[in-house]
Amino acid sequence: MDLGYLGIGLVLVIGVAVVVHGWLSDRTDTSHRQDALTGAPDRDIPGLRADAPAPDYLTGYEALERVPYHPSASLTDAERAALQARLPGSPSLPVGHTSSEFVTDEASGLCVLPSPWILVADHDVTTIRELLPLLEKARAGDRSVVVVAPALSGDVIDTLRVNVVKQTLRSAAVLIPDAAQRRALCSLVGALPVPWEDLRAGYVPESSLGTCDTWVSSSAQSWMLSDAS
Repeated sequence: MDLGYLGIGLVLVIGVAVVVHGWLSDRTDTSHRQDALTGAPDRDIPGLRADAPAPDYLTGYEALERVPYHPSASLTDAERAALQARLPGSPSLPVGHTSSEFVTDEASGLCVLPSPWILVADHDVTTIRELLPLLEKARAGDRSVVVVAPALSGDVIDTLRVNVVKQTLRSAAVLIPDAAQRRALCSLVGALPVPWEDLRAGYVPESSLGTCDTWVSSSAQSWMLSDAS
């Protein structure tokens, strides 16, 4: 056999092996990075028992598609009529929740959350890790959460949707690109805009969060109800 042809064959075999190894290595690294981004942190959650389940930090396309979602907190006819009668006179903004999974009352298509924590981010939220401290604390304290930002990544919205569907965390996601509308919301609910640096550092004190007696939103409108009114 010609040694030249043998050498060419060896080079081809080695080249293919290198390419395959690189592809497998890159695929493994990508999987590990995805797990790191969407997995729960490897640490105790303050205020939560060590054996208690943590919120599901996953994008959850399969979970959303596997079982049709039906809200478990639907209102009675009398409650729905009373609530809808209050909406016209209550403070509101022309923005709504981003997905039908946030609906709690199927008949009206409304998301109704009592005494929620309302986070108003002053920037786009691109990774779920920016919200983990708040979600963990809300889950531990059995509080619902409204996350407001100029934009939210698909993974962030999907993670909130999955937790709603699996009934591990009551929440809603609302996009408000207009800074003046975000400031108006802060004024209505007593929130402070949370800067990007604080979210990245996991610093979201309760004093920065807003609230109202009842948060109501449709796909196009949000209302902040006060029981005193």
